[in-house]
Amino acid sequence: MSAPGPVRYVVGCAGDKRSRDAVRLGAAMARAFGAELDLVLVLRRDDPFQQVYPPVGDISPVLRTQGRRWLEEAAALVPGDVVVRTHLREADSVAGGLVEAAEELGARLIVVGSNSGTGRLSLGPAVDALLHSSPVPVALAPRRYRGETPLTRLYAAVGTRPGAHQVLDEAARAVGRSDLELVLLSFLPREDDDAARRAVQHHLEEAAAAVRRTNPVTVEVAAGPSLKKAVRAVDWAPGGILLIGSSRLARGRQIFLGGTAARVLAHLPVPMVVVPRPDPETVPDTTIRTEKEAAS
Repeated sequence: MSAPGPVRYVVGCAGDKRSRDAVRLGAAMARAFGAELDLVLVLRRDDPFQQVYPPVGDISPVLRTQGRRWLEEAAALVPGDVVVRTHLREADSVAGGLVEAAEELGARLIVVGSNSGTGRLSLGPAVDALLHSSPVPVALAPRRYRGETPLTRLYAAVGTRPGAHQVLDEAARAVGRSDLELVLLSFLPREDDDAARRAVQHHLEEAAAAVRRTNPVTVEVAAGPSLKKAVRAVDWAPGGILLIGSSRLARGRQIFLGGTAARVLAHLPVPMVVVPRPDPETVPDTTIRTEKEAAS
């Protein structure tokens, strides 16, 4: 049998600050998880039915030249120990082009800049479209993300509703191929409800029991009078990253940023990865196996 190919991450690029945030996060994640980067800049195809005013000639050569220049600048941000490639593509939409690139390249993740984390959610149309359609996880870099601190801790947001196993599976696989600490986290926007806190704590401990067979894991209930204050109650590690699941509205094997995740993102000081919802026809596997177990 041939050896499996490298883990690849697609990073959405353009010439703006948000794209530079994404490249830095992509590089940090590539270092932490042993991945290679594919920087992708998508140029929208001309619409023959779109009326342009004032009339101009064909500017596609100029756009391609500028796009290649932006890709070169983005690649220069990637440390020398990370394998990086650049791709200039055309598509009907930026989100569609990134998804197509991820599928063709066999990428496990799409990384984009979110321009969030300051109390105001500003995703932009392309990122918003990705967060409601991507078949692979999408990582969101906060505004002004520098990537100077290596990733050291993975927070997995674990809820009590069906589908939480997908986040646990992804978290177990991630820490199985890295040195990151794993923290199972639940947000409880009811600070004074002791019964609810005990129930959530018990649920987290049960979830952690399977992971602890091969990886150290801690649990934390983040409580507060509101979701905003519950998020801010967490002592986020500078090298932390949050893994969170998709809304129940998501179709199988596709992500859908739900209302809770969107509100968490608005106040989150660390990057966030949104995981696709599992195929509804797939029976949940309650046994969480890491890559270390699978290889043994």
